Amino acid sequence: MSKSPQRHALLMFLTATLVLSACSDKSKEVASENTEAAETAVEEVADNEPALPTADYFAPILATAEGTYSECEAIGRGAAAGLKAGGSAVVAANGKVSGAGIAGELTADMEVLLVRQREGNAAPTLAMTVQNDKFMLSLMEHDDGKKQAGFGIPPNMTQCKVTKPIKLSSQSLYASYAYLMDAKTTIKCLNSGTFSFDDVAYQVAKGVLKIGDETYDLNTLKMETVNIGSDKRMSYLGQTPDERSIMVFLDPQGKVSNLQVNGKGDKAFACDVSP
Repeated sequence: MSKSPQRHALLMFLTATLVLSACSDKSKEVASENTEAAETAVEEVADNEPALPTADYFAPILATAEGTYSECEAIGRGAAAGLKAGGSAVVAANGKVSGAGIAGELTADMEVLLVRQREGNAAPTLAMTVQNDKFMLSLMEHDDGKKQAGFGIPPNMTQCKVTKPIKLSSQSLYASYAYLMDAKTTIKCLNSGTFSFDDVAYQVAKGVLKIGDETYDLNTLKMETVNIGSDKRMSYLGQTPDERSIMVFLDPQGKVSNLQVNGKGDKAFACDVSP
């Protein structure tokens, strides 16, 4: 195991103290044993240092999925084999899924894809997929207002009706994650016009993202995409009606790590704010 400079210095101090206190062959033997014990203790302390808390990207997903889904039926290969899955499916507050022949669980280490988009003045629609190699939940809103849920692993799926509003569809995806995305700082960005790294003011607050002289209203975007990986990192993509776009990448602690902006004309920023 490699040692950090701080751990190495602490180990050397403990070793020197023990050696200086050894005045006989016996004490030197004890010092050697204690040195090994000190090294082990230092490594154990370092290994037990608390990690920074991870951001809760999954709470809005679980809150949206929770509820009862009706008129469930088998689709795909299961339906072809004669499998019938009548009744209702229930997603509990803890992520457990049951009913209609379904047994699964939604957990924070699953991969998530959210897409919320609108065409002109039409109401926005949402698609949500939460999955790992054992289970998948999908929610889909159609332009005609019809909503469906899918449970299982393709091609063996159970499809159910969604009779309640989908929470993540009722507001922008930014609004659902504002508690993590809001920020105010100065970051270094590569300016595509000058090919130099500039200090650029960056702020997200009250639904508005500002970087340099570019401004984005995150509540009126024509499309938003959120991707949450099993590595507990999140990316947010937004596209404006005038075809400008932003991409914000958050680390497991909810801090901005990278940012890409394609603004008006040829204006673009590529920013890396990771340490």
